[in-house]
Amino acid sequence: MKKFWKILGLGALAVGLTPYKVEKNEETGESSYQALLWRITSAPGQNGDKREIGINLGEGTLTSKLMGAAGNAEEPHLFSDELCVEYAGADVESAAEAEEEAEEKAEETAEAAEEAVEAAVQETEAEEPEAE
Repeated sequence: MKKFWKILGLGALAVGLTPYKVEKNEETGESSYQALLWRITSAPGQNGDKREIGINLGEGTLTSKLMGAAGNAEEPHLFSDELCVEYAGADVESAAEAEEEAEEKAEETAEAAEEAVEAAVQETEAEEPEAE
């Protein structure tokens, strides 16, 4: 059983460290090699002296997805650093304003209804003498 775990571990190590993607940019002369756990980029140095080599262990396919998922987790409001205070007074004022607006609209609607009723009564009174 020990041999099985050793072989499995070596296989996983080989899969994680073997580059599977090689990109070369002909215009800039930059080339990059990417594996599941790392990424290496090499570019010609300034003034053509030496090649600059960058090794990034967090930019592999697998590690970048894990780091992205960890970075997207939002901090709960309980532990946030920002102080945010919400007062109930603001809601009461806006509720009072909304109530006043509703009352004004109701009064306007009632006035419009009264005017419509008066106009209808006048029309019916005007029609009654003609009918007699």
